[in-house]
Order: sequence, then structure tokens, then C-alpha cells
Amino acid sequence: MNTPVETPWMKLQGINFSRSGRTILSDISLQFGRRELTLLTGHNGSGKTTLLRILAGLLKPDSAALELDGNRLTGGWLRNRGILRANSCYLHQQPYLFDATVFDNVAYGLRRRGLNSSAIEHLVGEALEATALSHLRRRRCGELSGGEKQRVAMLRAWVLAPRLLLLDEPVANMDKPSRSKCLALINQMQCDNIAVVLTSHDPQQGELQISRHLHLYQGRMVSKGSSKNSPDDNSRDEIE
Repeated sequence: MNTPVETPWMKLQGINFSRSGRTILSDISLQFGRRELTLLTGHNGSGKTTLLRILAGLLKPDSAALELDGNRLTGGWLRNRGILRANSCYLHQQPYLFDATVFDNVAYGLRRRGLNSSAIEHLVGEALEATALSHLRRRRCGELSGGEKQRVAMLRAWVLAPRLLLLDEPVANMDKPSRSKCLALINQMQCDNIAVVLTSHDPQQGELQISRHLHLYQGRMVSKGSSKNSPDDNSRDEIE
């Protein structure tokens, strides 16, 4: 299912990244709007995880230009890194959860921001209710299934109200029921004014409300249509 693309609030242009003399990403340009979901596909080693880490401000590119709310930003990587981190949340394929209850895990970022207990109770309780996870509120995360852990991790990011949510293979190796629940949560977050970027090896994501499908091939970005003509690439990249 395709959804209209919003006016972009963030643009990154000319993203280049190399390591040990090898080009990983070459002249990548992206833009994101509210309530927009970008599906990013590519073979192992194509640079998907590397690109997400750059977008999250966790990895320094060789070059890139950042535009936010129509304003071209200057000041170098350190300043732009802080802006990217302030506006985004990045979730690894196997996100880390504390050995604590579901409530405490979801509340962690809000506590770090200094919110009072009543505000945290309201925000976390509302989020758990909205996503049908209230029954897990007092369950320790070590007792959860893989799919439940992934949903808790996504919920922990969601309550922080990021403008950009970066999900690295969020439903890999899940059974069908767990996968459907996670994809439903992603659709729900997207409707909450969040731009979502999701990486996957599988281009068939019919349960998602996809705004655009981009494909990485040999370090370059191609459209969904062009990706069908890309030859098979079984290379591996240690960065991934």
C-alpha cells in the first residue's frame, strides 16, 4: 500500500562514506517528511546499516550536506551530528533492553529527559494501552518473546517523539504472528507524524503503508523499478 509523500522537513545530500579505501556509499541523497515510511532494501554488504548509522548521527560520513526545515545547516559534523541525534532514534535488529520491567524499559528515555513521575506514568501507560501491550506492563523483559522485545524497543523510541525513526531489519527471523504485530506498530507510529526508515532484505512488505521504496546497490541508490534490473550481489561488508 502506498501513501502520499509529505513535504520534506529534512534533506541529506551527497552522502559519501568509505573505509580502508573501499567506497561503501557514493553520492546518496535522501529526504523525509512527516507520516512517511521509506523502505530501504539491498543485499548484505550494500551499506544499509551504514546509512542508518549516518542518519542517526552515529557514524561520520566523508561528506554530506544537511537541510532541516528548509534551512541549510553549516558548522561541520559535530554540530550536525547533534542535530541528527536530537531528531532521530535508531533501533538495531537486536535492540538492547534492560533487565527490568516493560514499563521501566519504555520509561527509560523519559526519565533521562527529567520528566516527573506523573507525566511518565501518563505517557507510558497511554502508549502501552494504544499498542495493546498493557498486559506486559510488569513483565520483566527477559521473559518476553523476540517479537515482544522488538515491540517494547520500538515503543521506548516512540514515547520520545522522534521526528525520524530508523529501524534496522526490525522483523527479521520472526514468525508470521509476531511479524504482523510489529508491522502494525510501525504503521501506527508512522501515523503519529513520525518519518520511518526501515531496512529489509525482503522487498515484499505488503502490510506496511510505504511512501517510497529505495534500493542500495554497490553503494549507490536506485529506485524500486531500477532495483529489479540489478544483478545479484553476494558480497559481504564488515561494516554491516
